[in-house]
Amino acid sequence: MLFSKSEATQLIGYLEDLLSGTGQYAHYHLNNSNYSKEITIALYDKNGCLDNFAKKYKELILSEE
Repeated sequence: MLFSKSEATQLIGYLEDLLSGTGQYAHYHLNNSNYSKEITIALYDKNGCLDNFAKKYKELILSEE
C-alpha cells in the first residue's frame, strides 16, 4: 500500500497509540484524502486479544496465519 506523507504520519500516530496502550481506541481507520479507501489498524493476539472483534473478523484474521 502506498501512503502520502500525511497518511504515513497519521498511521505512525495510530500505531504508537496502539503499542503504548494509552490510546482511546482498540483500532483505527486510516482513510485516504477523499475517503474512497480505508484500512483498519489494530493489534491482535490469537491467544485472547481477539475478543473485541466480531466473529467474521476473527475468522478472517486467523485464516491469514
